[in-house]
Amino acid sequence: MPGRNFVILGSGDIGMIMARRLTLEGAKVEQVLEVMPYLTGLTRNYVQCLMDFGIPLHLSHTVNRIIGNRRVEAVESVQVDERWQPVPGTARIVPCDTLLLSVGLIPENELSRKAGVKIDPITAGPWVDDGFETNVPGVFAAGNVVHVYDLVDWVTEAGYAAGKSAARFALREREKERRHIPMIAGQNVRYIVPQEIDKENLKDGDIRLQLRVTQPLEELVWIEVSDGENSITRKGAPYARPGEIITLSIPQRAYDQVAKAGQLRVDVTKR
Repeated sequence: MPGRNFVILGSGDIGMIMARRLTLEGAKVEQVLEVMPYLTGLTRNYVQCLMDFGIPLHLSHTVNRIIGNRRVEAVESVQVDERWQPVPGTARIVPCDTLLLSVGLIPENELSRKAGVKIDPITAGPWVDDGFETNVPGVFAAGNVVHVYDLVDWVTEAGYAAGKSAARFALREREKERRHIPMIAGQNVRYIVPQEIDKENLKDGDIRLQLRVTQPLEELVWIEVSDGENSITRKGAPYARPGEIITLSIPQRAYDQVAKAGQLRVDVTKR
């Protein structure tokens, strides 16, 4: 054990799971600080890892300074405003011997960059189509190298889709002329994976989209795909949170409408 009294910075899934693990190992987690005004991990992990163990979570808070000489003795936590600036009079000294940082998991893409693969600046992963082929013909990417998934089930599904697409490429069954439709992140959408759709793949069945919102909506919402003017498909959800991936499928029956679209836009709005 690196210490006995912890403060954790970051409310992502790994940070919250570590809070539970440290508690089970006999440590005391004083608090979890999150600079954003909302939880960045799954609500499930907040309940099971923090609430169930009585570990406090402070939103819109960060570490202002670390106190100690030969090792950490305390941290100074502070509330921040909407511009992430410290709010005067909110600084608090929290005694601890270890500060654990959980401040941003991103894909590892050194090889992708060396191969000339186009990188999405939002996800930090390759730009892929719905078959998980990158802009470099014959190079496919799937799993957490594309974007950080919530569930391993989705990683497995992406692997199957990429493998199927790669097999087609190897067998030269895919047409040389690629007909891709770009996906546009619309209202309250941070990013979408895949970033474009190959029209040929619509013939294989429904196409799954995965996205994250920019801001939380703690009320009924619509997740809608349109061609900019006409709705193609939509579904309702009880809420939308940045820490939880939203999935939406474009049904095969919409193939003709999708095939005519110059681009597809996804919006997440209040119902």
